[in-house]
Amino acid sequence: MENKSYINKKLQYIFENDAASRKISKGSIIYHQGDKADYFYYLKKGRVKVVMTSPDGMEKTLSTASSGEILGEAAFFDKMPRISSACALTNIELVAVNEQKLLSLIKENPQLAMELLEIQASRIRQLSAQIDSMAFMKADGRIARLLLQSADGDNVVKLTHEEIAGIVGVSRVTVSKTLGKFKRLGFLKTDYGKILITKSNKLREISEN
Repeated sequence: MENKSYINKKLQYIFENDAASRKISKGSIIYHQGDKADYFYYLKKGRVKVVMTSPDGMEKTLSTASSGEILGEAAFFDKMPRISSACALTNIELVAVNEQKLLSLIKENPQLAMELLEIQASRIRQLSAQIDSMAFMKADGRIARLLLQSADGDNVVKLTHEEIAGIVGVSRVTVSKTLGKFKRLGFLKTDYGKILITKSNKLREISEN
């Protein structure tokens, strides 16, 4: 599918076998908006929500991350304060990567640099698509696009109705109604916290109209 935030299997092996991984409990904050970004993170297990908070306390979900993804890399690379916070949605296990560790990994595995650039390009494209959809697309098109962007290689989307609502900027009721319609049309199947896309071409048609 369109989501390219997962690194490839060879490079995933590098992080999966890192002995310095640490476990964090559900509900814990991994990093705060405004923090200095000395690390980015590889998520070995669990799920994480990335959110931005406005000065008046309004919270906007930017994305979610699952096992096999990296997070917090943008501020790490541009050396600016973090523009978002990350919170563990489940009990998680992650690997923290600082500059010294990254340079060592790239020296041993030069392809890692290109992989990280591809992930950054994909993230920029996804955020641009979110801005575009918020401005011009109807709710069903926005939801269809998010499903396509968030699906893994098995066409499975691990987002709850609440998470989808937060990302695309609609109510939870609207998400439930839209997913119900897609389900009746045979475009997807749903389970608790998991959506299986069965007709990605139909969702793509909706996202492009």
